[in-house]
Amino acid sequence: MRVSALCLDRDGRLTDRLLFSDAVRAGLLLDLALAGRLQSTAESIEVDEAPTGFGPADRLLAAMAVESGRSLDEWRVERRIGLRDVAAANVASGSWVRRTGPFGLRPRYTDRNRDRAARDAARSTADWPRDATPADACVTALAAASGLLDRDAGLPEGPAPAVLAAAAPVEWLCAVAAEHLQRAHRRYLDQASALGTGFF
Repeated sequence: MRVSALCLDRDGRLTDRLLFSDAVRAGLLLDLALAGRLQSTAESIEVDEAPTGFGPADRLLAAMAVESGRSLDEWRVERRIGLRDVAAANVASGSWVRRTGPFGLRPRYTDRNRDRAARDAARSTADWPRDATPADACVTALAAASGLLDRDAGLPEGPAPAVLAAAAPVEWLCAVAAEHLQRAHRRYLDQASALGTGFF
């Protein structure tokens, strides 16, 4: 939810960038790992599929339980769950309010936790606070790696070692997710350049 809040523009619109759906999916995986609902072993991913009450997380858990042979790398690029699914769940939970956009197009959203989103957006990876939680570290790492901390330029950056260390006990997954997002950004950029769209 916190990563998805950073994907809203100043008018409350969701971006269409593929990278941000990747970031939200990574956030779901980290949420589940922090809650002890999934663990990666040498041979498989162990999943506790009991419902969490958050629709996208529950659908992801159910799919992971059924398709147990897939790796975490494959789940990070799973397109069945993305930013719009999380936005709908945020509205259903009452965390966001959905408004009709002009001419009935492109809905707008109001985040009821705007102060928290502002703190997340302003957090620096270079000057990491000692009282930050593992969840704070995960949000910041994903936001940095997907360009959400630099809204004007939108340039991804690798999270600082202190941020990753603060993500313990899921430091390993946070580091891999951040690296995945940076690779995805380069891939989308290459694809956009090849297509001549300049959009990714």
